[in-house]
Amino acid sequence: MHNEHVQRSYSFACLDCGHGWESTYDIDVSVDEHARITAIYRLGGRRVPSPLQSPRCPACESRKIRIMRPGRVATAHLHER
Repeated sequence: MHNEHVQRSYSFACLDCGHGWESTYDIDVSVDEHARITAIYRLGGRRVPSPLQSPRCPACESRKIRIMRPGRVATAHLHER
């Protein structure tokens, strides 16, 4: 069995209310002897579902979310000023 710990950051934007946020996830990835991959995501030390599956806006609860590479939300906020 192969195990790996990685960190991944994502930017999110709600297509309904316009709220944007960024999060960095700790991910424990394991591959078993049958080549099945399991990934366990943690945010702030708490186990959470994958942010790539059915994300929800923390502001309005919408599921219409755009997922982008990290830094996109911070860049957008700089252009607003």
